[in-house]
Amino acid sequence: MSMPFLDPDDYSTSSDQFRTPQTPDNTIYNTPDAFDKGGGSGTTRAQVSKERDGRADAAHGEESAAQRQHQRRHTDKDAAQAVLKHPTPYLYTRLRTLAYGGKTRECRELAEYIVKDRREKPSTQLYSALILSNTSHDNGGAWRVLEYLDEMREAGLQPDTGTCHAVLKVLAVHPDHLLRADILEYMRIRWYQLGEEGAHDVAAGLLREGLFEQAMQRIDGMLRAGVRVQAWLLDMAVYMLCTAGEVEESYRIMRQRYDTGDLNISRTLWYTLLDTGSSRRHHASTALVWNGQVNTSYLNPASGVCLNVLTTAAQAGDAVLATDVFTHLSKRGTSFTPIHYQLLVDCYLAADPPDLKRALSILTIMALEKMADPSPAETRSLYLHLRSNPTLVAEAFTTLRDLHAEERKVPIAALNLIIECYVEQRNLTEALNIYKLIHTFVPTSQAATGKRTFANIETFNILLRGCRLADPPDEALASFLVSELLALRVVPTALTYDRLILVFVQAGAHALEKVPQLPDPEDAEVQRKKGLELLDWAFRHFVDMQAVSDTASTDIPIVDNSTAALGWMPRFGTVERLALQLAKVADGRCWDVLQAGEDHGAKGGLDLAWDRKGGWVRKNVEEAWSGVVGGDGAVSEGTEAASAGAASA
Repeated sequence: MSMPFLDPDDYSTSSDQFRTPQTPDNTIYNTPDAFDKGGGSGTTRAQVSKERDGRADAAHGEESAAQRQHQRRHTDKDAAQAVLKHPTPYLYTRLRTLAYGGKTRECRELAEYIVKDRREKPSTQLYSALILSNTSHDNGGAWRVLEYLDEMREAGLQPDTGTCHAVLKVLAVHPDHLLRADILEYMRIRWYQLGEEGAHDVAAGLLREGLFEQAMQRIDGMLRAGVRVQAWLLDMAVYMLCTAGEVEESYRIMRQRYDTGDLNISRTLWYTLLDTGSSRRHHASTALVWNGQVNTSYLNPASGVCLNVLTTAAQAGDAVLATDVFTHLSKRGTSFTPIHYQLLVDCYLAADPPDLKRALSILTIMALEKMADPSPAETRSLYLHLRSNPTLVAEAFTTLRDLHAEERKVPIAALNLIIECYVEQRNLTEALNIYKLIHTFVPTSQAATGKRTFANIETFNILLRGCRLADPPDEALASFLVSELLALRVVPTALTYDRLILVFVQAGAHALEKVPQLPDPEDAEVQRKKGLELLDWAFRHFVDMQAVSDTASTDIPIVDNSTAALGWMPRFGTVERLALQLAKVADGRCWDVLQAGEDHGAKGGLDLAWDRKGGWVRKNVEEAWSGVVGGDGAVSEGTEAASAGAASA
């Protein structure tokens, strides 16, 4: 019987294979007017000659390819015939070689030849080779292994230890958990010893199935038994664990290999661990790869990976690692952004112990770089640290003065940070003292221009917040601060008006609350008039704020251009508090405030909060009005009066 791969028809050669390929255009160059035809399109004699030579080369190449194919067919035929001339033991050896190479089809055909032409009985050796050939990723499969095992069972053959190990090797490529469990149980019952190669295959199969815990137990068991685990299995484990996000286990494997002096670790594997570890904020693995591979110039990670490493160092408080990242990026010529410096500040504050001086010095470095001055966003970590440690605020200001004495440019954001910390402590006096000293931090370049201070609107907004938080609210200081910023030609923002309104609302409410506590009626009347006057000023500031165009500078976001017709508006809570306080003193202007808030909310202003809470605000205002005036009729009368006033306006 002739085997398919020995079929003579496969090796038949036709003389047509060696014919020179002809193209439809081959004849055009044989005509006398060949060059005349090409002349219309700008074709020259040299171009036509070059094209003709190219076609000849292509034809020669196809002829050479056909000759090589013909030679390969004859070579394969001769090799196949030579193999079949060898004795049967050699064929078994050849079968085993094909099986190790994953030659599924060739192995099957040779096995059929041995059985049918050489009259050999099916044996365990034959089936072991057939099973082993399924290690091919493309042509193999666990289902074929099951078929071969069924054939062995029908033939009365029992798998030996070689067959079992062949099955395990196939299952390392084509996972089948149930079949692997059956084979291992069969080996246990038969007292077959699992070899080192088989243990590697079992661990690899478990990794492919995602059973990482069982796979690591197998690998750890091999190490405890003194078995040398192959590098390919450890590499596979690290790759798959990193893909699954199991960075701790990946780090444990790499740390052990690094400590034992394993030199067979690829750079790709190190880079994978660095990328995964830094993105997962795993400090130990990130520091291992950076110190062992990046600092020694074996790896050159991308800028995105470097940013992840910097973030990891910031969370862990590893200032050395963060500094190394900055050095590496500087050598590359990277343009630093505020996020880089912010992470460096976070790193110094997260160190043990925190290094406040270095963290503040980073703000001065940012002021020297070719970027905008630090914004409040870059000082939030410093603010949280100082808020948690109030005793360090004075030390922080002293550090800033020392830096200024060293001719370092201290940004206004750093001074605003100190003021904000004192405001948070309800220490308005110290906050004002810092404000009075701001002019001493004016850089030399700005001092030459005659600028008296470099306080910005953020400075005044923070101080206005301090006026509101004071006990009692300090409306006089708030008025002074407003006149101060106007004198310094600092442009107010919507938040400036908002906080100014809140100061007067809070001051008016506080004054009215003290009226019942005064025993003298004249003093009580004076106090009441003062409270009403403060609320009147709050409403005046509200009207002034509405008169400002929404196209002016503001730190309250504009939802759409349609809100520009309504002017600036306070925040939702400020509108609610102003309307409620006016309603409590039976001031009909509360309906004007309420109507303005509803109109602005209908246009998409107030961060769309009015759609969710506007009904509750109106209800609260109506209840407060009814409690003072009394009855629903009074509410309706007040509402109608407000509507008439709005219509006339």
